[in-house]
Amino acid sequence: MAHAEVKTVACKVTAFLVQKDGDGIIPAELKFLEEQLHDDSFAAFKGFRLLETKALRLGVDKPGLAALKSGFQLKLSLLGEVNSKLKLHANLLAPGRDAPLVDTDYAIDDNGLLLVGGVRHLEGKIFFAIQCGKQPS
Repeated sequence: MAHAEVKTVACKVTAFLVQKDGDGIIPAELKFLEEQLHDDSFAAFKGFRLLETKALRLGVDKPGLAALKSGFQLKLSLLGEVNSKLKLHANLLAPGRDAPLVDTDYAIDDNGLLLVGGVRHLEGKIFFAIQCGKQPS
């Protein structure tokens, strides 16, 4: 088990919808994702819409759960710190599915951004942006 330097992180979970139709304009509340949304992997999409945001505080052995209006549940766990990166575990459950869409450990820079999803939705695809930063103990 890695020695956990970091005790608490604050995370912001942003659920957003991407669609093939739209004016290509990224709304103000998704501007922090502008670099990612201009990437080739999003080239097919022209519409971007914020669905909701959730704030979570995680402690080592104190996971956070974001129950989203869309029926998705995102459970985040803080595993510690490795080489000055935050080590986290993400588990994303979709409504009506037993197996998680995402169930993985990952290491990321402080305040780094992880994009997961691409889950089909009636109107497009849903993605989740997860951003966590260290908090003073």
